[in-house]
Amino acid sequence: MKKEETSSFINLKLPQILRVALFCVAVAYLVIYLWLVYFRIRYPFDLEWIEGGMVNQVQRLIHGQAMYVAPAINYVPFLYPPVYYYFSALAALVFGIGYFPLRLVSFLASLVSFTTIFLIVLHETKNWWVALLSTGLFAATFRVTGAWLDVARVDSLFLALWLLFVFFIRGRKSTWIAVLTGLLASLAYLTKQTALIACLPILLYLFWYDWKFALICLGTAALTIGITTLVLNFTSAGWYSYYIFGLLSQQTEWLPQEFITFWKDDLLVHMPLAILFAAFFFIGEPKQDRSKKLQWLSILIGALTGSFITRVKIGGYDNVLLPVYAVLSILFGLGLGGMLELIKQSRDEYKARLELIIQTACLIQLAMILYNPFAQIPTKADLQAGNTLVKMLSRVKGTVFLPDQSYLPALAGKSTFANNSAIWDVLRGDQPTHGKAILSADIRNSISRQSFDEIFIDADVDLGWCCAGIDQYYTRVGQVFQDPTVFFTVTGDKKRPTYIYIANRLK
Repeated sequence: MKKEETSSFINLKLPQILRVALFCVAVAYLVIYLWLVYFRIRYPFDLEWIEGGMVNQVQRLIHGQAMYVAPAINYVPFLYPPVYYYFSALAALVFGIGYFPLRLVSFLASLVSFTTIFLIVLHETKNWWVALLSTGLFAATFRVTGAWLDVARVDSLFLALWLLFVFFIRGRKSTWIAVLTGLLASLAYLTKQTALIACLPILLYLFWYDWKFALICLGTAALTIGITTLVLNFTSAGWYSYYIFGLLSQQTEWLPQEFITFWKDDLLVHMPLAILFAAFFFIGEPKQDRSKKLQWLSILIGALTGSFITRVKIGGYDNVLLPVYAVLSILFGLGLGGMLELIKQSRDEYKARLELIIQTACLIQLAMILYNPFAQIPTKADLQAGNTLVKMLSRVKGTVFLPDQSYLPALAGKSTFANNSAIWDVLRGDQPTHGKAILSADIRNSISRQSFDEIFIDADVDLGWCCAGIDQYYTRVGQVFQDPTVFFTVTGDKKRPTYIYIANRLK
């Protein structure tokens, strides 16, 4: 091919080909997510090991039982506010108790997040193709953020509500919008407390930009949260505050290595080019509106701080990266839109080559977070193993305790008990608390009295949390599965019931 023909091909063909390729890749990531949800949402066992405890908590709401009560081995609430449980309970009234309604709430919330990201970028850039790439980039982070968007956990709903808050604070300022943003901020907080950290820098910016709007927004949020807290605290005899505020204040165990790996392994390794596009948005367009840059800087600081603080604590998993990855996906689009606008102003002979470089960078970024979707779906062998385990549990004449799979006994028609994660949240830390004293005594008494006929323990479980003294009052009699590969959760800590303990009174 002659030099003139090569130049013509670059100028006329290659950028268009890459543009189509980027469109297809972005759409593919979104389709893959929907395909994953189709298989995962129907799976009748834990995708992630705390899901079962969430189902139990929603079940209490459906049955009219109090959600925030004194901790006991039969039930310990998680340290989250109630909004996700209320939404899930509404879904459970339609679809019945189980994993499906909770996952449905998370899935619908994820669609809200995708739509909000698309609309934000579209509004800011006036370019639907750029908006689609931003949305596809966020969909591509599915595995990097823990494969979490569709599981029965609070994070997807929290993210959707927080992104809606971000969406509305960017628009026109009116009293009704201020009230709406205050309500969204309070609902996000009442879903997951991280919203307080994520919203605070944005509210500070709003006070600088329009203090009246900010005051109404903050007043609405404070009033909503305050009334909810007073009511729930009163009806729970103070236990609501114990879980929502007290336990969080005790979680001071830090992971020193995460102070470095968060920046290197969580962000730079996965999103280096997106970060460059975001940096261009902030510093590459000198004529850009200063207040707009400050607004997005406050949004980025909120997301970054919220993700960082929860990541560096013991127990922080990939799911805590959702806010910062959502904002980076948006800023990637804003930076890309700005670059494309600058290209339009450049000399004609450079336009195609610059566009080619930018599109190639976008394609590389999308490829960098490629993941194996099949690894996120439980296998037929997992399903069969789960069904076999349920039959095994149903044959136990008395009660069974599975601290790390707390909803499984319900599938066998038996009573459920506290999830080990919720137990750990109460018992961890050095400070003595009323809840810790009550729960520790109840666990010791239940184990020493051999209240359970059988206990199914994971291989890596710390017996000091859920089952103190088990070796004295119970005997290990075998293993649950012969196949070493089946029935592990597909995200979060890899869990499955491993060892069977039988009460010594039955020997």
